[in-house]
Amino acid sequence: MAYPVLTGAVLIEANGAALNNAGQAEGLRIENAIVVKQIRIGRLRFPYVSGQAWRRWWREVLYADFGWTPSEVTREAKSAYTKGDPIAYEEDDLFGYMAARKRPRGRRRAEESEEVAEGAAGTNRRISPLKNSLLISVLPNVITSDFGHFSRNLPPDTDIIPFEAEHYTTYLQGVFTISLTDVGCFLVGEMADLSDEILKVHNDTLQQDPNNERIYWLSKHERIKRVQDVVRALARLRGGANLARNLSDVSPVVVLVGFLDGGNAPFQRLFVPDENNERVLLNLSRLRSVLTDYKDRLLIPDDSKALFFGYRPTVLANEVDVLEQFQRDELFSQCIEVVGTPQQALEKVAGLVETIFGRYVP
Repeated sequence: MAYPVLTGAVLIEANGAALNNAGQAEGLRIENAIVVKQIRIGRLRFPYVSGQAWRRWWREVLYADFGWTPSEVTREAKSAYTKGDPIAYEEDDLFGYMAARKRPRGRRRAEESEEVAEGAAGTNRRISPLKNSLLISVLPNVITSDFGHFSRNLPPDTDIIPFEAEHYTTYLQGVFTISLTDVGCFLVGEMADLSDEILKVHNDTLQQDPNNERIYWLSKHERIKRVQDVVRALARLRGGANLARNLSDVSPVVVLVGFLDGGNAPFQRLFVPDENNERVLLNLSRLRSVLTDYKDRLLIPDDSKALFFGYRPTVLANEVDVLEQFQRDELFSQCIEVVGTPQQALEKVAGLVETIFGRYVP
């Protein structure tokens, strides 16, 4: 039986941006200095956006544009957790959770047992069907220091307040997967997706798995809609730090997205710098190698191909070669359809989700 995933690679253009900061740095020329998150490989520095930040951008678009309701958050002394209700809250379903409710201390066993039975204690956790990488710069050594000061409306005899920040202009690449079989599928019990309490609340809206009495499903219609919302939200991605003075569009400028049998995200590091570290190339030799290994595991919807490519013109330095190879190379032409813009490619994939569910998802 197939284990269908929707997977893809994205390229985001960060223009004069500081999308994810690491906080205040020590030992620089001024005390008030903020640095961006970065990965070092030898002498090379690559700015990045954390996976957590990317996921937050994604959720915020789903709230604002697709009507998803944020899951209620409970704050305890050393932890915080969402409602842990993936039926009422779509984000609990797609993004997962760890709801670790503390068991009460100093009470009689009878009282404690009653409270546990009511669902006020115990742990439920859900592994996120949506998984994503960091967004890492393709180009190295692009971080620039920006020195500034606050002097607006200060008295003439008052010193200005200096500060320093970092920003960059680069392209960020990342990958994601959505485990389609896991969307809207819940295991009931301690340390599982659902508590018995939440199951009781939503029992009328769930379908019990005929082969496992502890597994419950949302309707297929609802599962399909949730996946489609997530895919379409990626085309509208927005967010990041310092947008007031470092405004950058973070919606993808290149995407390669499609369906695969298996949980891997094989389209890693498809984008590489040119020989001058100035522009971005799509690494066709790496992509060809990946497709050679995975072509038998690609899931092809009706009268279509398995992978869909969308791009902004002039972003890729080897754009002409890419389009020519996608058309003439037999392996590429069998697997990849060039759709148009990134949004058009993601919309095409969203429209095919129902077909994939009909073929491969229980």
